[in-house]
Amino acid sequence: MGSKKKAVKQHFFKRSLERVGVLLNEKELIRKIQNQELEFIERQSNRKTVFRFEHLGNSFRVVYDKIRKQIITILFEIGEQGNAGG
Repeated sequence: MGSKKKAVKQHFFKRSLERVGVLLNEKELIRKIQNQELEFIERQSNRKTVFRFEHLGNSFRVVYDKIRKQIITILFEIGEQGNAGG
């Protein structure tokens, strides 16, 4: 695994624990993204796309890198947890 992909994966796991409170199943989320099971929000660039993810009644934004086939990060929806993902 390339060092950038490894760093992105570690970042996702860290943010998952920090923002959601649990270690999310990354492979399951990627499968849902690839099968169009998560709500599309916006395309940020040619490789980054944002999807909405619901977990225990909270909405999160998941940023996906289609080139690396990797979730970059997970953010709170605006208005959730008094935080815009920063």
